[in-house]
Amino acid sequence: MNEAQRRKRNFRARKIWKLFKLRKKKECGGKDLITLSKLGKRWELHHEDLREENYEILNDNFLPCNNQTHEMIHWLYRYYPKDPEIIDRIKAEMERMKAINQGGENEDLHE
Repeated sequence: MNEAQRRKRNFRARKIWKLFKLRKKKECGGKDLITLSKLGKRWELHHEDLREENYEILNDNFLPCNNQTHEMIHWLYRYYPKDPEIIDRIKAEMERMKAINQGGENEDLHE
């Protein structure tokens, strides 16, 4: 664990962080604001401001979300700043999967 990670861990152990996190959970009604599913036991309070110097600033730049949603957001953000169209390509793939799995498209590639 590097120094920045250690500082973040220590900050998240403080009472001010724990109370802030509980307040944000209450504000969102206990829901993951991306999937709208119930927050699970291992839910995260995602920092939208990724700049290290702003880590301890408790404001509206936080998103309550489940662990997998949090991981997905960070994974996607690695690509998004350079290529915002990644969202369009993902949406197109989701629409294609939805159509295939709802019987709207019957494409057999083995014919």
